[in-house]
Amino acid sequence: MTVNFFKTLITRKSVTALAVASAFSSMSTASFAAEDAANLEEEGVERIEVTGSRIKRTSIEGVTPIVTISAADIQLQGHANVFDALDSLAKNTGIFVGEESSNNFNANAQAINLRGFGASYTLTLINGRRIPVLPKPSGNVAGNIVNLAMIPTEAVKRVEILSGGASAIYGSDAVAGVVNVILKDDIDFNQITARFGDTKGGGGASKKFTLSTGGTHDKFSYTAVLEIDQRDPIHGDDRGWFDEPEDGPNPDRHGPEQVMSYWAKWEPDPIAMKDLSGRCEPLGYEKVQPPGRVHFDPDPYYCGDNPYNTYTVRNERDRTNLFVNAEYELDDGRIFATFLGTKSEGDAGLYRYSYGVDYVVQEDINDASTFLGNRHFWRRFRNFEVPTSNQEFDETSMTGIVGIEGVIADEYDYAVTFTTGQYDYEDTVGRFDDQKMLSLLYGEKGTDWTQPWEGSRWVVVNASQLNANYEPTNIDIFGQLTPDMFTSALHHSVGKGDSYLHSLSFDISGSLIELPAGEAQFAFVTEYLKEGYEFITDEETVRGDIYGWSGITGKGDRERYAAGLELSIPLAAKESTIGSLEATLAGRYDYYDDESNVDGAFTYQAGLSWRPMEELLIRTMYSTSFRAPDMHYMYAGESSSFASPIDYLTCVNNTGLTSGQSWSGCGDDYGISVRQESKGDLSLEEETGDSLNIGLVASITDDWSVTFDYYEVSLEKKIGNLGASSVLRYEAECMLGFTESGQTVDQNSAKCQEMLNRVSRGGPSGNDVLSTVTSPFNTGEREQKGIDISSKYTHDLAGLGRVFFNIDYTHIFETNERFLPEDELEDIRDYQWNNEFRTRTTATLGWNNDDLSVAFFVNRLGTSPVRWSDDVNERYPAWTTVNMSTTYHISDDLTLSAAVTNLFDKKPHQHESEEWWPFADITKYNPVGLEYFITATYRF
Repeated sequence: MTVNFFKTLITRKSVTALAVASAFSSMSTASFAAEDAANLEEEGVERIEVTGSRIKRTSIEGVTPIVTISAADIQLQGHANVFDALDSLAKNTGIFVGEESSNNFNANAQAINLRGFGASYTLTLINGRRIPVLPKPSGNVAGNIVNLAMIPTEAVKRVEILSGGASAIYGSDAVAGVVNVILKDDIDFNQITARFGDTKGGGGASKKFTLSTGGTHDKFSYTAVLEIDQRDPIHGDDRGWFDEPEDGPNPDRHGPEQVMSYWAKWEPDPIAMKDLSGRCEPLGYEKVQPPGRVHFDPDPYYCGDNPYNTYTVRNERDRTNLFVNAEYELDDGRIFATFLGTKSEGDAGLYRYSYGVDYVVQEDINDASTFLGNRHFWRRFRNFEVPTSNQEFDETSMTGIVGIEGVIADEYDYAVTFTTGQYDYEDTVGRFDDQKMLSLLYGEKGTDWTQPWEGSRWVVVNASQLNANYEPTNIDIFGQLTPDMFTSALHHSVGKGDSYLHSLSFDISGSLIELPAGEAQFAFVTEYLKEGYEFITDEETVRGDIYGWSGITGKGDRERYAAGLELSIPLAAKESTIGSLEATLAGRYDYYDDESNVDGAFTYQAGLSWRPMEELLIRTMYSTSFRAPDMHYMYAGESSSFASPIDYLTCVNNTGLTSGQSWSGCGDDYGISVRQESKGDLSLEEETGDSLNIGLVASITDDWSVTFDYYEVSLEKKIGNLGASSVLRYEAECMLGFTESGQTVDQNSAKCQEMLNRVSRGGPSGNDVLSTVTSPFNTGEREQKGIDISSKYTHDLAGLGRVFFNIDYTHIFETNERFLPEDELEDIRDYQWNNEFRTRTTATLGWNNDDLSVAFFVNRLGTSPVRWSDDVNERYPAWTTVNMSTTYHISDDLTLSAAVTNLFDKKPHQHESEEWWPFADITKYNPVGLEYFITATYRF
């Protein structure tokens, strides 16, 4: 990685100046102490271990930037849970598609995406220890994440977030940062908490009950928390801005959506509508005639309805969490044990299930010369008409940590820790077995019915099974339906998975040698870890028998051995003319015992921290990082999934687009459903990267502090998954010889030959996309450069309480990326398809005294691209929401608090190009709106 700090500052000087001015003019929350460590030691302050280093120290601020969110901060900022607090970090510039999009692989999961590198590039720890990942991967061949939804808020003492690479301390995955969740260990009271919440728009009501207890008995102490959290779903008809088609920006789509239609195909037109007008009103539908269609019947209609009520933008959840921590004091140490268990059930409302068939009508299904016509029907079902279901989730995670720590020879701190964890997962959804459904509709089985279901499949049916209009007679698919009609065709698609982790570690740290500037400190760690996962979807789903649903499979395990050494070397004492100067060095070697090509990886880091005066810390750190491939990338079985890409080749050919003209309009008429097939690859290698940080921490006054950090993070050999959308775009470029941006493409290049072989076309037109082949590969590269600025201000009002203000600001200068080795490294920061935010700002303003506190939390998302706009440079303006919280201590035992998130009920940005429900990009902008919580806490 090329370090060009001053050039970047010069070329972006106006932005930097504005950011610095903003930070200095409106400073921040709790007070910062930049006292010298030696002074603190003289005052008897205990050394603690801070995320990013195993060497214990007396100050949170050190050579690596750390952000700390306490349990009090979560409440003060009005967040409902740990995930909401982490999701609001200024450094969290990327997005994670979770429960707001119920038709994705992680439809019940929550994760953050620091620096936009991806959710699995941030290492998540509990008390400094790894925990099992979510067994279900993020795609048919994709990575696994740690599910933050399984962490109980009431058990959390604080969360420490390190941004940047830290593999030299923690090993794999610590590329974009580390999130270390520290659990409570010091409760010495009994407490019950009840919280009730609801939303202004409807849906999403919640209730949470927590019992906390703890105490000390001689040398034994314990902390226990039981949390029960329930939440109702938010459906597609719960918000006025997306509850009906008229809310969309395109007047041509304001009528009821198509839910039932009948077509003649290739007679001679590719598709011509037949009339269903008499079938609509008896079913409670409206008859609709779309303009501009070729009509088979003289005056045809389809049936329309408002189908949004079944969708969910936030899942129903029912969670129970149990946390227990126990400690027993020894003469020179302690024995400790921690258990964290979560049971979670959820329900995601999917789009209304539909079924459609393209079929050829023949008098004799075995004799093509008896051809009578081609037909297509399609119907979208209401929940009470069929026995299908929403997707239901059942998850259980358990993590146990036991260990002993103490002091050897009155000088060296040691710890031996064993961690074990298990995550069990199951999702279930009711869908139709395609073969059984065809038999139910058409009776006699045709010779071509054995193929796996795909969007372009055609079947031959016998005319004797149809009426004079060539409609099925066994079931009137355009009539009144009841679930019992389809019982024989129902299939419950079940995905079951589990992941586990066992690790044993030994740490020792302390003074190494006395130097003229002070004592050199060291920390040494050895670790053993074994982890594994299995995810199996039922055979029928994987095989492709189930209509409109797909499944993934994978199974693997691996062992890892690691050893690391960290040094803190004082180069100058604080009494010297230059002040204190300290160097930190760390190195770690991880060896992987598995079937991959990783083998071993060495990472290192080197840093300097300089305090020319007590009030100022200047720091810099360079570190290397690596990431072993997620196990599902390697061990994924032959899996398939359905994608909804765009057939760019057909679009460009049909519309006559030329080199340099935008393809963004292709999504309107050339979106398709296609099966993408893939498999894991054991030849994958580790991803390697590095990061740089240069910054300062200044205590300007006793009440006001500022931090400034410039960062660079890069990753090479990044594992990418070439999905159907990318494959079809590359295929179009290769066939056409040019790109959307006007570049010339060599049709005979190795890249083009590879891409063309990944696409299968055919079908009735001879050019329908039948399937695509996707796979992971080690060819990508990504790097990012930017700044983080924060400031904290607090002021005592002399008996009238205390006011505080805090601001955090992140600005991305560049995000450079290439997807394939032959691609140029491009700055994609402002590209239309890049969903990360260029800037994020959070601020907290509050006041408190002994009994009462009031605070406001501001979350500003910077501008972001309008994903479907014809103007590739068009961007949404910044999006700002405000939370409010207040707490009143009625007595020593009773506390009442209230919180409102999104106080001004800010709704997501909308644009004329967002023509489909929910008419906004809710993966970037939270659709919930105003939500409020009332909490009562009683100690006894």
